[in-house]
Amino acid sequence: MSESISGAIKRPTALSDSAAEQIRKAIIEGDFDLGEALPEAKLTKSLGISKTPIREALSLLKKEGLVVTYPQRGAFVFSMTRDCIVQLCSFRYAMESVAMDMALDRARQQLLEDMADNLRDMLEVYDTADFKRFTALDTAFHDCLFHHAGNAYVSASYQMAASKVATLRTHLSQGNKRTDYVVEEHSAILEALKNNQTRKAKSVLRRHIFRGVEVYEELIPASERKGN
Repeated sequence: MSESISGAIKRPTALSDSAAEQIRKAIIEGDFDLGEALPEAKLTKSLGISKTPIREALSLLKKEGLVVTYPQRGAFVFSMTRDCIVQLCSFRYAMESVAMDMALDRARQQLLEDMADNLRDMLEVYDTADFKRFTALDTAFHDCLFHHAGNAYVSASYQMAASKVATLRTHLSQGNKRTDYVVEEHSAILEALKNNQTRKAKSVLRRHIFRGVEVYEELIPASERKGN
């Protein structure tokens, strides 16, 4: 081993990890608006810890893309331009369609059973105002593809954007009550897969994901839409 590498490896403290998890959860669940400031003093008071683990937590979340920082201004929840949303949807479709092929080859029956169970649970909360539960089920439906794909590299690649996807999904569910088309399109995807119509399932999946481009755009502050 090269002698140029020396000294103990510094690991994130348990406190900063815990703070990151709580802030991450709050962002994903919509407790903060997109683009909202995250003042250290406010987070310190809310979580009851010092500024150092808060700064470490924000640094971790910055690497995940959930937080952005600006000199002299501090940390903010991420926001997205239309072009970023198009890229995110393109990435989602590429990853989910690959995972679908792998899952069907590896564990087709279990995939279909898990998707069917998920859809039944989703229908139970369909007419309720439990958007948090609905959003969690929405995320879980798509996660079935990666779970049954059995490929750690595909899953890890998707995880790079998973938190952003979950956050946007939460804001859409709360603000637009998009339950109708989600249930309808999840049902169509499952039905196509049951009938061995993979191409049709992918077509519905693509429409399902890219429908978000226009809807997600409603979440972009008007000042940021100009020129996109």
